[in-house]
Amino acid sequence: MHNHHHHHPIEEATPLTCNDPDELSLHSQVNHGHSHSQKKVMIAAIITASYMLVEIFGGLWVNSIALVADGVHMLTDAMALAVAWWGFQIAKKPANAKMTYGYQRFQILTAFVNGFTLLLIVAAIIVMAIQRFLEPQEIMGKEMFIIAVIGLLNNLFVFWILHSGNQNNMNMRGATLHFLGDTLGSVAVIVGAILIYYTGWTPIDPILSILMATIIGIGAYRLTRESAHILLEGVPAGYEIKSIKEDLLQQFDFLNDVYHIHLWAIAEDQVMMTLHAKTDLENINESTIQDIKQYLNNEHKVHHVTLQLVGV
Repeated sequence: MHNHHHHHPIEEATPLTCNDPDELSLHSQVNHGHSHSQKKVMIAAIITASYMLVEIFGGLWVNSIALVADGVHMLTDAMALAVAWWGFQIAKKPANAKMTYGYQRFQILTAFVNGFTLLLIVAAIIVMAIQRFLEPQEIMGKEMFIIAVIGLLNNLFVFWILHSGNQNNMNMRGATLHFLGDTLGSVAVIVGAILIYYTGWTPIDPILSILMATIIGIGAYRLTRESAHILLEGVPAGYEIKSIKEDLLQQFDFLNDVYHIHLWAIAEDQVMMTLHAKTDLENINESTIQDIKQYLNNEHKVHHVTLQLVGV
């Protein structure tokens, strides 16, 4: 008889290190794909950042807020690209004794700072646009048109670079989508410039800038909200503790209760869970723990589970 065992719950945490040789070679393949994508992201960020300065200063020179807003729109994308690049870079750093989860969270933190800064910039653009409505000013239509056309060509070139990258990667997809939005922004400014040049109707400029500020604002708000949710250890989007609990009790009939469930994410692809489960004594063993963890990983995409079994 080993009765004395029954009062000790078995704890089991999933290590985050990777010792399996197959897994390591997979990692190096993934990293190779990453470094290729990473180079593209870097080139795109540099092109965008350098042109965006032209657009912002050019916009101030020709008196067009829409150009400034388009420049800011591109600035947001250069920032998004830089963050994507940073994310590739930092995520490579292994976990260590001080940072046991590694540096995955860094991406989320940068996303939060990014989103919050953008909200402030959007507010500034809207204030400028409202002032323009109240006191209209001369705008150089022809110069505005030339700068916007160069912007459009720049965006199409970057879009082409990114589109040839790995579209399975979330970072890459995000960056590519951003540029689609940018290209539309440049088209809007070109249309505005033509209107101003031929009709002299300047209110189109603040109207366009408010439109672009709104588009940037919606994205920025979403980014800030989602990253804050992860930073506050909220339950990740698409996960529901109640349904996971019900599913476990239904799936494993030897479980009497599942409680003390905590579910959070270190980064978007690293979902963590801790939970306690009550079961009869003969099922308190290693294989039960492995089965439940395997099930949570396969069915619910929970990557790291710490499970404590309690005998009834």
